[in-house]
Amino acid sequence: MMEIAKMTREEIPKVAELEKSIFSMPWSEQGFYDTLNMKNVIFLTAKEDGQIWGYCGIYLAADEGEITNVAVAPERRRQGIAGKLVQTLMEEAGAFGVRSFILEVRASNAGAIKLYQKLGFTPGGIRKNFYQNPKEDAIVMMNQ
Repeated sequence: MMEIAKMTREEIPKVAELEKSIFSMPWSEQGFYDTLNMKNVIFLTAKEDGQIWGYCGIYLAADEGEITNVAVAPERRRQGIAGKLVQTLMEEAGAFGVRSFILEVRASNAGAIKLYQKLGFTPGGIRKNFYQNPKEDAIVMMNQ
């Protein structure tokens, strides 16, 4: 059974490895350690039988949250893991008073866009050439 829980420092090497396998410009292991040390951050992992299959994070600022690093291993996509991660993340952030959420998604990532819309996000703008390798626009999505 999939367990969603707060990311621990011990999980960071596996998370960084998964990050490297998914993103063209991945965060470093040190980047995850530094971020996890911040007070205004929540990072979650999705685990099953000790294996990390996904993770996501959010930066908190007053009543707003910026969601970052929503990732699921390719072989476990389309199984509801990303949805559970983001929903749990929003609930945890809500406990800290966060009422509006924002995230960026690659314009070509139809699956993620559909998921975010299902979770109540709507497009709010475009960041031109936001992503590199390959260069691509980001759609800014909000949930208020």
